[in-house]
Amino acid sequence: MSRGGVVLITGGGSGIGAGLAGAFHARRAKVILAGRTARRLEAVAARHPGMMVEVVDVADFAEVEALARRVAERAPDLDTVVNNAGIQHVLDFASGTPLDAAAIGREIDVNLKGVVQVANAFLPLLRRQPAARLVNVGSGLGYVPLAAAPIYSATKAAVHSFTISLRRQLRGTTVQVVELIPPVVETDLHRDQARRPPRAMALDAFTTAAMQGLDRGQEEIAVGLAKVLRTGSRIAPGLFLGIVNKQRV
Repeated sequence: MSRGGVVLITGGGSGIGAGLAGAFHARRAKVILAGRTARRLEAVAARHPGMMVEVVDVADFAEVEALARRVAERAPDLDTVVNNAGIQHVLDFASGTPLDAAAIGREIDVNLKGVVQVANAFLPLLRRQPAARLVNVGSGLGYVPLAAAPIYSATKAAVHSFTISLRRQLRGTTVQVVELIPPVVETDLHRDQARRPPRAMALDAFTTAAMQGLDRGQEEIAVGLAKVLRTGSRIAPGLFLGIVNKQRV
């Protein structure tokens, strides 16, 4: 499945989603970009002629179901879904005043509910293929949380757990369930923060490593410093919690 195929990528209008879309397009895959903002999606598609664009809010189950029906009609041979849509906010629960409940709910809805809903809607189509992949994008922060981004870290930990469960349920089927685990990557995910996180990995380098992991058929693809966090969470969780929250890895 390293060449060609049909790939749907949520959160495809920027960052990791756009980077992976370009990589799959370069391999002559038919790429379907999905996301909330048509302008962003169309800008990516303009750089890669032939990409299809679908506007969807992954937190809205009716919209995700409708998207699955449209894709089943337009691209019934869909063989890869990259569950990538995500948002991150810096939140301080120690501030002494209640935080924006709607913003908290939105982050949970996109990062976790959206992943579950996309998987639920598209797995029936993927299971019709002789070989298929569902790729859930987690994070190194799902292993060692960043206290300043508590909702993001918690939702990515939940994505990790959900992916393990899906993999077990779908063993023996034609669908491989993959967790792609990025480190901090230079993307617009951090555009609302006062400064860019240090030690961020270049998007092109991340995309290359991610595609190599997919080519090797890995079920867990931890890239760059995410490998360190995954290992550190097992051997010295307290130490690595301190490192992440001091140095903002």
